[in-house]
Amino acid sequence: MTKYGQYCPIARSVEILGDRWTLLIIRDLLGGKHHFNELERGLPGIPRALLAGRLRHLQRVGVLERQVEAGSRKTRYELTQAGQELSQVIAALTHWGAKWAFGEPDTSELDPILLLWWMRDRVYTERLPRRRVVVEFAFQGPRRYTYWLVLQPADVSICLKHPGFDVDVLVRADLAALYKVWLGRMTFAEAVRDRQVELDTVPSLARNFPRWFAWSPIAETVRAETNH
Repeated sequence: MTKYGQYCPIARSVEILGDRWTLLIIRDLLGGKHHFNELERGLPGIPRALLAGRLRHLQRVGVLERQVEAGSRKTRYELTQAGQELSQVIAALTHWGAKWAFGEPDTSELDPILLLWWMRDRVYTERLPRRRVVVEFAFQGPRRYTYWLVLQPADVSICLKHPGFDVDVLVRADLAALYKVWLGRMTFAEAVRDRQVELDTVPSLARNFPRWFAWSPIAETVRAETNH
């Protein structure tokens, strides 16, 4: 933790929160991630030892608590009141970033597996068909990727290899465009209209597919700032 040697609440706050990855860890804790592996999946590139160190630091300064779940030995991380109040900081950064720092994506920022993990966590399971639905994502761009979501009312899984079931929905998508849909920079309908996203499926699933996802929790903020 960098010390600034200033008796100032801003300096003290930056000492606690200013290290690399810390605010993204807070973002994901506020978004409902409570376990180490969940946090690691949402932060591609962070070394496990560094993530563990950041979590210990946040525990020491009173931002989160480390708990052991009842009936198991699984560790769970919960934000304290101090941590919960950082939601206002994350909201302010979202507004500022969407307005002043959120231009076109760099290809190095686009991770298809991370995007699918985000989408998996934001599925309206009550809106899914009662049967299993397999969605194949064929991502276009400088590099091509193919992955799958297996959607069921009781469970949503990501598959990096073919799951062995028939595909019900084939999504051909420009990776950058689907990121923009996820984050609120364009609507799903706009992406389809511009042929940046194409659905190959039966009409009933095509109509309902966009409704299965809540999209990003910051999408409304990004959309509002983008449309200014």
